[in-house]
Amino acid sequence: MDKINNIFSEKNKCITFYLMADYPDRKGFFRSLDILVKNGMDILELGIPVKNPHLDGKTISYAHNKVLENGFSEEILLELLKEIKEKYPSLPLVIMTYNQGIKEYDLISKGEYYDAILCPDEYLTRKNNNVNLIQIYNEEMDEKTISSRISNNQGFAYVVTGLGTTGGKGELPDKYLSTMKKIRELSFIPIQIGFGIYSDEQVETVLNNGADGVIIGSEIIRKINEGNEENLIRYVQSIVKARG
Repeated sequence: MDKINNIFSEKNKCITFYLMADYPDRKGFFRSLDILVKNGMDILELGIPVKNPHLDGKTISYAHNKVLENGFSEEILLELLKEIKEKYPSLPLVIMTYNQGIKEYDLISKGEYYDAILCPDEYLTRKNNNVNLIQIYNEEMDEKTISSRISNNQGFAYVVTGLGTTGGKGELPDKYLSTMKKIRELSFIPIQIGFGIYSDEQVETVLNNGADGVIIGSEIIRKINEGNEENLIRYVQSIVKARG
């Protein structure tokens, strides 16, 4: 967790990018990760595949299915986590997966290989999980719910732009503004905004509205799917530049 805390201490704003584990394959994964790291990513959110990623949109759901079709297991995941830690020892790593993935890959026991874990479909607490936890917040949560989650939240709070699935490319919802306000009244924890953010203009808007960082997933996967590494490099550079 020190690596995540240090990022927010050292930098005014933070950029977190999402990659699906071993997508489209092991070699391609590390080519993409190299690009993200070399061009200014602060935190990696690593998706772990499950059969029913019901909160993810079409783009990331396809990535889940592709990795599972290629063959994925707890042993393969452990190899990947060890390789990431060896190649990028200072890179903050947040695991993102569903409760099914946490159980299937025994992720709680592998806490030495990542800095925190985020589970979108079940509220985890420190009571039964000896790992650092990132919690998700939305505009429908009341003060009591938010307060409870903050007490079980390390690193940063993940605030969604609005309810729905990942990967939308319409007008950016502004529901996150009220959610941020509620959190700020209760805690000084850094806040990152995710879901549906894909352009440098949106990044500038969200950060100018007081967020401490942004999280981009689906658009990164789309760029990878294009198969043009130069496009991915230019995209990452444009997002990092928008941070200011």
